[in-house]
Amino acid sequence: MTTWLKMCCLLLCLGLLAACGRTRPPQGPPVSGAIPPPAVEPVPEDRDEGIVSSPPDVPPDIQQIHAQLFQRSKDDFERKAYPQAISGLTRLLALLPQEPIEAESRWLLAQAYRQTGEWEAARDQYRILTVAGSANPYQASAQLQFNELQRLLEQFTMPPLDTQAIRLTLEQLPISGGFDEGIKKMKADGITTLLIDLGCEGAGFHTDEQGASRAPRHLLDLQTLLRSYVERSHQLQLLVYVGVNLRCIGNWHDSPLPEWRDGTYNTTTHQVQDSRFFDIFHPEYQRFLEQFLTHLSEESVDGLVFLDDYPMGVYDGVSRSGLTRFQTAFDVNFDPVRTFQSGVDPLRASKLSSRSFQPLGVSVEDSVFWRWAGWKARERLTVLEQLIGHLRKRHLTVQCGLELHPHGLTDPVRALVNYAQDAMEAVRRPFSFFFVRPEIDRHSSSDQLSAIEKLRRISTKAVLTRLLPVLDDPRRVWVSMSAERGKRIVSGPAGSRTSLLDEFPSGIGVVHDLRAFS
Repeated sequence: MTTWLKMCCLLLCLGLLAACGRTRPPQGPPVSGAIPPPAVEPVPEDRDEGIVSSPPDVPPDIQQIHAQLFQRSKDDFERKAYPQAISGLTRLLALLPQEPIEAESRWLLAQAYRQTGEWEAARDQYRILTVAGSANPYQASAQLQFNELQRLLEQFTMPPLDTQAIRLTLEQLPISGGFDEGIKKMKADGITTLLIDLGCEGAGFHTDEQGASRAPRHLLDLQTLLRSYVERSHQLQLLVYVGVNLRCIGNWHDSPLPEWRDGTYNTTTHQVQDSRFFDIFHPEYQRFLEQFLTHLSEESVDGLVFLDDYPMGVYDGVSRSGLTRFQTAFDVNFDPVRTFQSGVDPLRASKLSSRSFQPLGVSVEDSVFWRWAGWKARERLTVLEQLIGHLRKRHLTVQCGLELHPHGLTDPVRALVNYAQDAMEAVRRPFSFFFVRPEIDRHSSSDQLSAIEKLRRISTKAVLTRLLPVLDDPRRVWVSMSAERGKRIVSGPAGSRTSLLDEFPSGIGVVHDLRAFS
C-alpha cells in the first residue's frame, strides 16, 4: 500500500472516532420557534388550604395501608380516645388518601379537635371541608359547624360590653318573687350584670327566723338556686356572673379531706399548721375545683370571677403539696422554720434577692424565699389557667375574670410577697378581664370616708397608668365602687365623690358593691 493511501485511511478512522465520541449535542442558544417539551401538570391544590387531590392511580397496597390507618383512627374516635384519633388522622391526611376516606377523615379530625377543646384547629378543618367541592357529603354540615365556631370564637375574644354590675351575696338575693321585681328595677337603673359572690363559708348558711333555709347548703341546692336566678335574669337580658375564691370552694364539699387544707406557718409556735383555707396546689383538690366550676358553668352562668378577698399571704401556701412541687421545680428545699426566723423581713428579703446579683448580707434563706414567693404567685396563675382550659373545653363562651390587688399594679414586689400576685404575668394568661377594687378596711366607719376616698383614688390612678396601657381594650377592666345605702353610684359633677367614674375611659366595667362590709 502506498504512503498516500495509508494517510487517507488514517484520516478516515480519526473522523469516525470523533463522531462516535460525541454523545450529546453541543450546548448553544435555543432555536427560535422550537417547540418546548410538554410541562408536567402540578397536583391541583385549593388556594385556601383546601383539600389536595390525590394521584389518580394509587397502588392497591397503599390503599390498604390508608384503609387500615383510617379504621384504627375511627376506632380510637368511637372509644373517645381523641388524642390518639387526632394523631392517626393527621398522619393519614398527610399521606393524601383518596375519597371518600379523605373527607371522612377530615370530618372526624374536626370533631376530635372539638371534643378536646382545640377550637381553632376544629374550625380550620371545617373550613377546608366547606371548600372541598359539591361532591363532599360533609360540606353542608361543615359550613354550619364552621359558622358556629367562628361566632363563638369571636364572642370569646370579646370582653363584656359596657358592664354595669351589682355585687351581692347569696343571702342578699331574695328567693321569693321579690327577685323578679328587684332585677326589673336594676335593669331600669342601667344595670347589665349580676355578680353573685359565693363568699368563703360555703355550705351551712344561716336559717331565717322560721327555720327555713335562706341559702343553699350543698352544691346541688346551689345549682338549683343559680339555675332559677340565671333563667329569670336572662329573660330580662341581664348577665349573671359568679364570684368564687378557690381557697374557699372546698367548703361546698360534703366531706372535704383533711389533706386538702392549706398549710400556714405560725410565727409564735414556729410550726406549720392547718389553715381554714384549702390548698390549691393539692392535685385531688384541683380535681374537685374542676368539677365544681364545671357544675356552675352548666347552669348557663355567663362568667366566673376569681376573687381574692382572702389572698394567699406571706405565711400561707406551705402545704406538703406546695413544698413538694417547689422542690421539684428548683431542686431546692424551702424550710419555713429557717426562712421565717425571728427578725426576718420577707418583703426586704424579696426586694434584695430580686436583684441580678446577691449583695453582701443577703442570706441563702432570703434567696430561697424570693424563689418561693415568685413560684407561688406563678403556680397559682398556672392552676387558674388549667381550670379555665378545662372549662372552655365544654363551655367556650364562659368569661373568666381575675381580681387584682391595687398593689399588684403600684407595688409589684409587695403584692408578690403579701398576696401571691403577679399582675404583669396575669395579663399574659387567658383571662377575659381583670377586676380591681380599692383596699378598704371592712370595718371602716363613716368617719373614715376621707381615708377610703384616698384609697379609691390610688386605685383609680393604678388602673389608668399601669393596667390599661398593657391591655388592648378598656372593656377588659372592671373597677369596684361601694354603693352607699344601697344606691347605685352614677357619674356626678366634678368635685363630688361620684366623679371618680368620670376619670375612666368609655367602655370600662363598673361593679357597684352592695355587700354590707364593702
